[in-house]
Amino acid sequence: MTLVTLEKVMKQEDNITILKDINLTIKEKSQIGIKMTEKESVVFFHLITGALTPSSGSIINNTTDILTEFTDDGFYETLTVCDYLTFFKRIADFKKPLEEFAGIFSLSDVWKAKLKKITLDQRKRVNLFRMFLYSPKLMLIQSPLSNSTDEGIELYIKALEHLQSNNTAILFTSHYLEELLLLSNEVYSYNRYIGLEKSDFLEGPIAAPQDNIDSGLKPANVYKVASKMEDKTIFFSPDEIDFIESINSVSNIRIGEEYFPTELTMNELEEKLTNFGFFRCHRSYLVNLQRVSELVSYSKNSFTLILKGNAKVKLPLSRMRLDEMKKLMEF
Repeated sequence: MTLVTLEKVMKQEDNITILKDINLTIKEKSQIGIKMTEKESVVFFHLITGALTPSSGSIINNTTDILTEFTDDGFYETLTVCDYLTFFKRIADFKKPLEEFAGIFSLSDVWKAKLKKITLDQRKRVNLFRMFLYSPKLMLIQSPLSNSTDEGIELYIKALEHLQSNNTAILFTSHYLEELLLLSNEVYSYNRYIGLEKSDFLEGPIAAPQDNIDSGLKPANVYKVASKMEDKTIFFSPDEIDFIESINSVSNIRIGEEYFPTELTMNELEEKLTNFGFFRCHRSYLVNLQRVSELVSYSKNSFTLILKGNAKVKLPLSRMRLDEMKKLMEF
């Protein structure tokens, strides 16, 4: 069942285009992630809920049963978790005892604690619990994993699995693709020049590089990855690079907090960089293994690599690539 359809939606505010060329269909049970800025996300959510009307294009809503969560949503800080959720239980006319679900949202330990005393991870699960009480058809959630701990991410994903079993469709927005890959089955990127594009992040077979770990070839003496930036070309040594990410078929070198595009494809980069310690952890990611500090499993099918010195960077590791990585890193 289709819940919401957006066709050629464009929105301007103060004569400035915030969103354009938005074509998207949200169906029941969907788990959609969209990479966009916070400002774009707020406008996008307001368009879907009908709080804003598009400047052009059309939005067809087959449900009004939509809830939103923004990053700056507030709490009644002096209430306990139990009192806060009981308040919304009455509004939502939720019939079952809340305590039955406290464990699903991993809140049993803080059930009687005041909201101002609980952690950010726990607050995010309280918000998810509150939305669950309304049994909405569609949830719109902004950056739910930002600044979360590894344990917080694991417990949030566990709670989400319960919502998914109730056929709730969820649309997430975030500035970080890694976050969306953990949460979504379909991932899109919004580009202010070309609009909304579906990203080719689906799991699939990865073309094997010509040189693999068993080839016996020795590392090349010199190799640098080139990035053309306006009127100059910048060269990067492999050991400078944290990882390489493919977004809509464009490979982007990540060094620290900066991205640099390169004309090489992911397969070409993999072929060039395998002998420098790079590993294709996901169809869209090539990681410098020397930068990897942790491997985290949030569920039996979900693996994430965390890089040294930047715990916020979480790269997906394909389940089918796990054994090969274990062999390479000998663990």
